[in-house]
Amino acid sequence: MSGRPAPSLALLSAITALAFCALHMVVPALPLLVAVFTDTPAHVQLVVSLYLAGIGAGQLVYGPVSDRFGRRPVLLAGLAAFLVGTALCGAAWSLPALIAGRVLQALGACAGIVLSRAMIRDVYDREAAARGLALVMMAMTLAPAISPALGAYIAEWFGWRAVFAVLGGLGGVVLVATVIRLGETNRQRVRLNLAGMAGANLALLRSPAFVGFAVCGACTSASWFTFIASAPHILAEALRRPPSTYGLMILLPMAMYMLGNAAAARFAPRFGSLQLLLAGRALAFAAALAMALWAGSAPLSVWLLFVPIGLAEIGDGMSGPAVMAAALSIHPRLAGTASGLMGFLQMAAAALGSFVVALLPYRNAFGMIALYGSFVALGLAAAVFAVRCTQPPPAATPEELPVLPGAPASPMGGCQVLRGHARLGTKFTSCS
Repeated sequence: MSGRPAPSLALLSAITALAFCALHMVVPALPLLVAVFTDTPAHVQLVVSLYLAGIGAGQLVYGPVSDRFGRRPVLLAGLAAFLVGTALCGAAWSLPALIAGRVLQALGACAGIVLSRAMIRDVYDREAAARGLALVMMAMTLAPAISPALGAYIAEWFGWRAVFAVLGGLGGVVLVATVIRLGETNRQRVRLNLAGMAGANLALLRSPAFVGFAVCGACTSASWFTFIASAPHILAEALRRPPSTYGLMILLPMAMYMLGNAAAARFAPRFGSLQLLLAGRALAFAAALAMALWAGSAPLSVWLLFVPIGLAEIGDGMSGPAVMAAALSIHPRLAGTASGLMGFLQMAAAALGSFVVALLPYRNAFGMIALYGSFVALGLAAAVFAVRCTQPPPAATPEELPVLPGAPASPMGGCQVLRGHARLGTKFTSCS
């Protein structure tokens, strides 16, 4: 840990949770919005898909800007934008107006996602950051866990506009707490310019390890949002269940995600974050395979949808903090940029997944299961690749190294190390 004061993990949890509360509270009401605006489910799905796209696009900006001007002022500006977007959503007179408000809401909310991660990385090393991120993710999962049920009942009892009234109140509390309690953590400012922003992102993308971790995180996010974007419609159309069913059943995978976060926080110091990353992705892949086999051998049911997803979320909770901490540790001085780029890729993949699944029929779950499983499998492959890229090559023994023909013997009668090609950094050993 550095000498800088550590930010409040509780407050960072609330700041991060705000963006996901705004997402999850609206999801159960999607079938209701189809009737309210007399539009198609695919068009109403843009309320979620473009929200995710807005979060992703904003993260490309917040990271570099916070690297230059500091985390705190940029975070305050983002929270203010969230409140303006929430007000527009609550007053929306049409579906396009609602979507526009959601995009602005997302552009503001994503500041909390990017900068809470960067603040943790500012004051902790990689292993400690993985533990801190795990604790923040576990705590902030509490809010999204109850958000679907809360959103479903608020929409049914008071109307969908009341959902945004509640979100506005929560955003106001978080903004005030941030002004009072959160200090600056970025003491190493870097110059901001367009060429510098592009160069910073290119520097990260030139790292195979970063690309591997980024693809792993993006596929994990895409698999989850593919499920939550389709589950309310599958429950309504295929199983004839009300929105409150989704609001209650989603508590299972949320709780399992917290269990995975707790495991990551507990075992990261003992086994290492990269081992937990691989174990988590393997567990999620096993759960996706189990769901596919279950769907092929039994009728569709609520338990078929949520039990395998709950098991997969244990793996997501184990691997999420590790993949983020590893990616941010590759270039520590660009932690803000790395966090923003990771977030952009995660939300872009999530938006793609939620959009594609909206084009599939909701009369059964086969399309969602196939798309979900594809993302999980790709995420596992990316995790294995990234971890292999971070492993140092094994040190070669004298017996394993090539011998230069005719090399003079060492005066000591042992092995002599000769320099090879300077650019390749090779060395050759000659043994007498």
